[in-house]
Amino acid sequence: MSRQDFNLTNLEQRASNPDGTEGEGLSHKTGGIGGAGMVLVQVLELAPPSNLLVDGEPRGAAIIVHDIGGHGRQYEELAHALSQAGLIVSLPDLRGHGSSEGPRGHVPGLPEPVRDIHHVREHVAYRMPQAHSMVIGVGAGALFAMGYAQKHSDEVQSLVLVAPLVRPVFDMPKKAAGVLGLFKKAGPMTMGSLGWTKDQMRADAALASQWESDPKRGHEITCRAAEVIETASQNAKQGFKALGKRTLVLAGGDDSLAKASDVEAFAKEIGAEFQAFAGLRHDLIGDAGSAPVIERILAFAE
Repeated sequence: MSRQDFNLTNLEQRASNPDGTEGEGLSHKTGGIGGAGMVLVQVLELAPPSNLLVDGEPRGAAIIVHDIGGHGRQYEELAHALSQAGLIVSLPDLRGHGSSEGPRGHVPGLPEPVRDIHHVREHVAYRMPQAHSMVIGVGAGALFAMGYAQKHSDEVQSLVLVAPLVRPVFDMPKKAAGVLGLFKKAGPMTMGSLGWTKDQMRADAALASQWESDPKRGHEITCRAAEVIETASQNAKQGFKALGKRTLVLAGGDDSLAKASDVEAFAKEIGAEFQAFAGLRHDLIGDAGSAPVIERILAFAE
């Protein structure tokens, strides 16, 4: 049986101010920062087969928010599985990632990804406003999803947080010593590196090499983005449990970037269900042993 095809949508979004809040410009501007102009955010959408529709509509909607440095198409297998469960699935490329516009690896502030997730949800909701909405966030995307749930609590009914970066560590530039430090100061747009290796991401050697050679994958991160993710990791738990959102947290038993013990403690604090998968690393959904992970997400979606 042939698979459903993805539909491509480019959402035109207002550029962000330096703190990530929405700018005022309305003309197109590829740069995407400084508050003036518009940027394009690419979203892949997958509708369920017609025989799975209920009264002509999908059973619900799911948005998958990728990790820092990632892109939406990395989660094709999960998207197809959710589609076969009757959900319409959206795979956005966050600004500065994948095929979306914006400075590579840059997140000026949490309001930017929160706003973009909100607009992806609105794009689906105009066709099916009453649909149950689930957000699946991966790594840093899990922190962005939590920020979205707090800002737009009425729009999301459940969340899946996959390997959330509860203790993010990146390879950022060191401050120059002595007199040189007075002249070479790192600014918000100064580039660092994620510092993640293929072996940290996936256990299967062939799939790890595939991750490493992915042309859409980013390995850079700006100083401001690293700061935003660090702050989000510290603040994500505040008030989240009180939202009462049904939440599932998943971790890889061999993940060195989001250690299972840290993630489990995090899940307990926010009142979420938790499950760890032995042998899996940071990319739980893209590795050879991802089938039980996808099955767990589908069971949660039911």
